[in-house]
Order: sequence, then C-alpha cells, then structure tokens
Amino acid sequence: MAKTIAVLGVTGNQGGSVATHFLSLGWNVRGITRNASSSKALALAQQGISIVTADLDTPSTLIPAFSGAHVIFAITDFWATFLSSYPELKKISNRATGEYALSEEVRRGKAIADATAHVLKEEGVLERFVYSTLPNFTEQSKGKYTYCYHFDGKAEVSEYLKGKKELWERSSLLNMAFYTSNLSAMGAILGVTFDKENGKLIWNKPGANAVLHPWVVPEDTGIFAELLVRSPPKQDLLAVNEMASYNAFMDIWSEVTGVPSEVRAISVQEADEASPGGLAREAAESNSTSAEFGWGKHLVMPKDLDPQVRLTTCSKSQLGEKPQEKPYTATNPSLNTLFSKTAQPTFLPSQLRENDS
Repeated sequence: MAKTIAVLGVTGNQGGSVATHFLSLGWNVRGITRNASSSKALALAQQGISIVTADLDTPSTLIPAFSGAHVIFAITDFWATFLSSYPELKKISNRATGEYALSEEVRRGKAIADATAHVLKEEGVLERFVYSTLPNFTEQSKGKYTYCYHFDGKAEVSEYLKGKKELWERSSLLNMAFYTSNLSAMGAILGVTFDKENGKLIWNKPGANAVLHPWVVPEDTGIFAELLVRSPPKQDLLAVNEMASYNAFMDIWSEVTGVPSEVRAISVQEADEASPGGLAREAAESNSTSAEFGWGKHLVMPKDLDPQVRLTTCSKSQLGEKPQEKPYTATNPSLNTLFSKTAQPTFLPSQLRENDS
C-alpha cells in the first residue's frame, strides 16, 4: 500500500517539486493550499495529486490536512508577507517590514509544528516531518549582520521544533541555498540594473565576487526531501547543487543569453540607499553573511546522505549540452536551460532598473 505525503505550499516552487517528485515515486500525494480552485492547484489535481484546503492563519484546518500522512513537508512564505506590507511599513522604519514578516513567519511556522505534533500524538502514523528552513544568519555573522530576517525567522521555528522532543525525533531540516532563479525572479531587489548605453547587465552586490556561494535549483527540492525521508532523522541538510562565485554565475548567464554582464562590488550601505526601507538591505546582508561567514559547519551536504545522489548539473561545462537525465523527474533544468534564450524576457532590461551612469 502506497504511503502518503502531505505537502504544504504545493503550488509554490518547493512544494510543487516535492509533490511531483513523490508522485513519480508512487506515493499518494496530498497537496495543501489556501485556494484549491487556483489554476496551479487544478493543474496538479489533473496529474493525480489530491488537493485539500488549509490556511496557516487558521491552525485548526491543518490537523485534518495532516491526518494520516506518513510524511509532511512544510514551508512558510516570508517574501509574500514582506512584499505585501513593504509599501506601508517602510514608511515607519528600515526594520519594520522585516520584523513584521519575521513575526508572521514564526507564528505560522509554530502553528505548523503544533499541528504536526498533535497529529503525531493522536495517530502515531507520521514517520518524517521535513521543515524547509534556513540558518540563523545573525548568529552565523556573530551579530555583524542583523537584517537577515528571512533566515532568522525560519531558524527560530527550527529551534521551536527541536523543543518538541517526540516530533523532533521524526524530523529533519532542509536549508535551501540561493536559488539559481533569483536573478530572474528578484533581480531588482538583488541590485540588478541595466547599463543601456553599453547593453550590459550589472549585478551590484556587497561581498567579494570571487567567493563561492551555495546555489540550488528549486526544481530539485523533491530530491532533497526524498533524501531526508530515506535518511535517519534529525538531519540539517544544505540543499545545494553547485558552489559557485557570482562572477562564475554571471559568466554562465552571459554565455547562454549573449548579453554582456558584470558583477560590481558595492557596500551594504550603498545597496540600502538604492532601495531604502530594508528591502535591499535584507538581500545585501544575506549575501554578505554567506560570503564572509558561510552557512554553518553544522550543515550536512547531499552527498553526505547519499554519495550517488543525482542532481541537476549547473556547471559551465554543460552549456550547450542536453542536461543529464535524473532518474525521478521528467524535466531537469540546469543553468543553461534556466538561462535559455527563450527565457530572456524575464531576465532582460524590461523588468530591471536602468543604470543612471
């Protein structure tokens, strides 16, 4: 008899990947969303995923959504709260939006943990709870960088989860590295501009540009979640496909798109002044922490759990080649497919601020 996995945020990047991956493994997949009639939810239902409705702001709805599940994958959305409240809260202070988004994420994350613990106590069916989290970057930077709210809030929920002893014995943590898709999805927030005169994309960012950062292809989330389900509990996994510098990242982008690019080093203060209200500073301090302090030696790598794990290849050597097939998914996007010329409109100047210089 097939086991059941309940997936929060099933219409998002991470949840969608987990749902489709486990479906390909023959699991019963229960996708949890606030809006079961959305186009994304309906498309998932057509694939054979059971769609149920629950709302993190109404914790009682989580219990029936989790009931009977052998595995629960949980994620909270910091950025939706941040971006929706930013226009008003940025008027109050530089920290107001981040502090509010963190408080909401912590509240919702704790509600998920409470509901999961309740279902485990009542039913005893749950085998693994996978929580999508991030390290505490304020602690990781030894207090140097304190605007990393989307890291610190998730880390606070992780500590809360560890305090629920019975549940923690069946849990593991998934830390998603920097998305390879961030350039297209959040370019303006990350300091990307376009030099119209020279036809060049400029990524203005703090931190040494040659330092290696962890990058993850979000479509591989399902593979990372499966690793944690197959491994002993209490893992703290860094979901990473490649370690690459920003210089190398942009070299790949330019080679594939044919658009010249440059990574320019700026200070955190300069980033903050470009987009005041805490938005740019959140990204700038997160990058700076990664560059100067890393993500934490406590994290395990995918190959620590399975030396044979097959993930999307993001190396420059793969440019122009068909991405290697993965055993579990029909599609296998790599940097060259993410940066394909058919995808150019999401990367190019129409969505970016023009450089004044």
